[in-house]
Amino acid sequence: MTIPAIKDKATQRTTSNNNTSNNTRSKSKGIRAFFRSLFTPSPSKLKWTNWAQNQSCTPFETFHPTTYEELVAIVVKAKDARKKIRCAGSGHTWSSSSVIENGYLVIVNDMKTIHAPAYSDAFKSWTVTIESGVLVKDLDDLLRKHDPPLALPSNVVLDSVRYGGILSLGCHGAATHTRTLPDLVSEVTIIDADGNLNTFSEAKNPEEFAAATVNLGLLGVIYTYTLRVEPMFKLHMTDRYPLLSEYFSAPSLDGPKLKSMILSNDQTEFFYWPFNTPGLEAANDRIWLKQWRRTTTLPLSTSPVEEAFKKWTQGYQTQFGEHLYEYMAANPSCTPFVNWLTFSALGGKDTEEVLEAPDAIHYQAGIDNLPCVDLEMAFKVNEDFSNVVVAWNYVINQLYEHANRGEYPFNLTMEMRFVKSSTMLMSAAYDTDSEAIYCMIEVLSVNNTPGFDKFSSKVAKFWMDSFQARPHWAKMWEHVPGIVPYLRKNNSEQYDRFEAIRKKYDPKGMFLNGTFDGIIGH
Repeated sequence: MTIPAIKDKATQRTTSNNNTSNNTRSKSKGIRAFFRSLFTPSPSKLKWTNWAQNQSCTPFETFHPTTYEELVAIVVKAKDARKKIRCAGSGHTWSSSSVIENGYLVIVNDMKTIHAPAYSDAFKSWTVTIESGVLVKDLDDLLRKHDPPLALPSNVVLDSVRYGGILSLGCHGAATHTRTLPDLVSEVTIIDADGNLNTFSEAKNPEEFAAATVNLGLLGVIYTYTLRVEPMFKLHMTDRYPLLSEYFSAPSLDGPKLKSMILSNDQTEFFYWPFNTPGLEAANDRIWLKQWRRTTTLPLSTSPVEEAFKKWTQGYQTQFGEHLYEYMAANPSCTPFVNWLTFSALGGKDTEEVLEAPDAIHYQAGIDNLPCVDLEMAFKVNEDFSNVVVAWNYVINQLYEHANRGEYPFNLTMEMRFVKSSTMLMSAAYDTDSEAIYCMIEVLSVNNTPGFDKFSSKVAKFWMDSFQARPHWAKMWEHVPGIVPYLRKNNSEQYDRFEAIRKKYDPKGMFLNGTFDGIIGH
C-alpha cells in the first residue's frame, strides 16, 4: 500500500527554489514564508478543549485525517518520531481520555464513511460497517432511508456524538435487555503501533475481541466498527412524574417494585431534579420516569415534520436554559427556586406517544447547549433491586444535608438506567454472569458549580464501598480519591487480561496516556 505524505496545513512551509539562476525569487519566497509563519500557529501551540471545557491539552501536532491511508501514515510518523497518539471526536468525554501533551492528537471527525448495510447469515440480522468518526445522527438517517428501514435496538440520547468514542469507552443506552452499545458490535478494525490493520471478531478470537471492542483507544487507532442493526421498530414511550416516595422509600419494598417494572419494559430511565417542589422537603419532590415498550399495533403519534419541529423547539429551550443555569451556578442560593421553576415549566404532566425507535431514543434535542459536569458509575443490581434504592437515596440525603447548610453542589439532575451485563473486558458493566443487571447511575451539575467535585467524590465513594461500583470511562472519575488502587484491587483479573492483549499490539505504549496508565500499565 502506498502511504501518502501527511498534509498538515498548520506546518506547511513555502520552500525556496533551488535554482541558482532564480535567487531573487527564492529570497522573496523565503521572506514571505517567514512573515506568514509569524501569523500561522505552530503545531505546539494548537490547544484542544473538550465540549464540557473541563479538559484541555496542547498536542505537539493535531491531525484531521480523511482516509485510511492517512491514518496509517500518522501512526508510522509517530513511530518514527517516538510520539504518543490519542484520538478525539466531538469531545463529549469528560475524562482525560483524549488528553495528550507533546504527542499527536488525531481528530477523527472526517472519518465518516458509512458502508451499505448487509444481511449477515451468521448473525441472522443486518449489519452496518462505519468509520470511527460517524455521527449517531448520520447513521440513524442512513438506516432510516434503507430498504427495509433499519435501526439500532439501543443508543445514547445524544445524536451529536461519534461512534469511535461511544463504543471504545463502553457507552450505553437505557435498553435493559440489549446490553451496552459495544455489545452490538460484531467486528472492529484497529491500526496498531506498527501501522498494521488488525481485524477483531468474536468468531476469530473471543478474548481479543472482548478487549478490542471497548479498547479505550489503547490498542491503536480505530478504523471501523461493524454493528448489528435490525428492522425499524416503534416504541410506545410514556412519561410520568410520581412522588419520589412512590419508588424510593423502603428498599425492601420498593426494590421489588422497581425490579418488576424495569424487567417488563424494553427501556427505563429515572430522572430527579433537585428541589423540584417548593420548600426544602424531599417528601414533596417528584421524579421523572420514562418507560419504553415496543409496539406493532399502535400508530405513530407524530409526523416527521412535527417531530422535527419538536426538536427545533427543544433546542431553543435549552439555549434559554443555559443562561438560567449559568446564573444559578454563579448564585448558588437561588438553586432551589431555579430548579422548581424549570421543573414546573418543562415537567409534571404525564404524557405518552408512539415514535420510531431513533426519535424515541433521542427524545431530547439541544443537550449540547448545556455544558455540565457529570460523574457516572455502574454497579451490579442485587436480587431484589434493594441496593438501587439505597444508592439513589444516599444522593437525596446528601443533597438535603448540604442544602440545610446553604450549600448546593448538585444542581442539575440525577439519572439512572439499567442494562444487562457486558462481555467486554473494560466495560463498566463487565460480568461473567450473562443475566446480571447493572445499574448505571450519574449525578450532573452545571459547569462551574462550587463543590461538585467534593460532593460527587463522596457519592462515588459510597457507591464503591457499598456496591463495588465501577466508573463510566467517558464521564468524570479521576478526581475521586483512591480510585486507581481501588480499581486495581477489585478488577485486576480482567484488567490484566486486557493488558496482555494491549501489549501485543502496542508493546511500547504509543497509545497510553495518564488516564489509563495507572490502571492498565500499573
